[in-house]
Amino acid sequence: MVTVINNTESAIARGIREVGIGKKGSRPLTPEHIQEILAELKSGTVPAVVKGAFFGSLVMKGITAEEKMLDQAFAPGTLQNIEQLVESIAFDAPHFAKQCCIHLLKNEELDFKTSKKMGQFLFSTLAGDGARGIVASVLRVRYETPDEYAGLLQAMEETIEPGFRQIPLISGISIQIAEPFDGVDHSNMITPLLAQHLQTLNYHAFSLVGRNSGPKFFFNLLDIAQGLNAPFLCRGTESCAPTFGCFINQQDISKPIDHWVDLRRQIIKRPFLATLERFINPVNADILIASAFHPPYGEKMLTIAERAGFPAAIIVRNGIEGTIAFPLKRSVKMLCSAKQTDGTYLRHEIEFNAEEYLKVTIAVEEKLEQPSLAENIRLIETYNREGKTNNELLDYRVKATCAGIKMAIEWIEKNKAQQKGETNES
Repeated sequence: MVTVINNTESAIARGIREVGIGKKGSRPLTPEHIQEILAELKSGTVPAVVKGAFFGSLVMKGITAEEKMLDQAFAPGTLQNIEQLVESIAFDAPHFAKQCCIHLLKNEELDFKTSKKMGQFLFSTLAGDGARGIVASVLRVRYETPDEYAGLLQAMEETIEPGFRQIPLISGISIQIAEPFDGVDHSNMITPLLAQHLQTLNYHAFSLVGRNSGPKFFFNLLDIAQGLNAPFLCRGTESCAPTFGCFINQQDISKPIDHWVDLRRQIIKRPFLATLERFINPVNADILIASAFHPPYGEKMLTIAERAGFPAAIIVRNGIEGTIAFPLKRSVKMLCSAKQTDGTYLRHEIEFNAEEYLKVTIAVEEKLEQPSLAENIRLIETYNREGKTNNELLDYRVKATCAGIKMAIEWIEKNKAQQKGETNES
């Protein structure tokens, strides 16, 4: 039996970190690093998905003269021939998947129909993890198009368990909160307290959570929910305790999407799934709240939400990385979208400054070196019970985030087409 390398510190994993950063940040490999990767490739122990992710990124970066030494791991001339490279890495994949890999490695875009079919392969049990690695890597490095996002998302939605597709239509207005699944590494999370605030405004709050695929491996919202003993949505039901709303576990709603967590941990870099997994909508939510830390993704995420069919969306940009929470020392932007009666979407941007709203001067932004899950849970429970904690910055952050999100929802309520029997007043 072959023992595969499943080590994020292996030479090829470190190679992915170098060549798979993106359009501007990828770096050439050193001669010493190339030799290390070559040794691993020749050993036959590199998982197919890792090999696909590495060479997908390498081709998109552009192969240097020194990096052509990696050709020694294949038949001569493979790195100069895209078709031959794909056949070497993804030999067991269906013909259609191989052709998509070839198109992507040649920097060609996929249309909606092709992207959906590719997504159906990615989330299937068919062989071809080498192809999966190539696709995930290439799309990430050169950025996905709206058609590619839309097609892949539809394929993902097809994997939702039947019991969750049949959740009864929820009376009143439902809001889906979708934090990044890789969590926080320098701050506390306050999402359950935001959900609690939305519940007091007579909305149904649902938080989408899932296992952490990395590359950050501190706690995430799933860990927080489990620590709070919060209720998770069950198949075919909509009842949840009101305190922090209800949580939806990715592992429950789609085994194929959850399986990708294990693949993503091997390919290191965040693929398209890091964005798309937050747009699955099992409760037919009226409003989506998500975040986009990096500037280019705000508008992209609004487009994804609109094409996914959400009647309205709020994308928090320039917030605290890894969460929806607002910063205290800089302004945050809320990108809002509301569906109109003719099917188009009206967009609006709201800028919110926490210091101005709170009428306080914050000396320094909170930046924790080692966030504690237990302490974060204690703070949430204390705030829920007493309306404040011994952490003044967290208290300010809760107040500012809840106030800002309420402003965005009020704009949506005034500007969206009437939905299913709305009687809500915020």
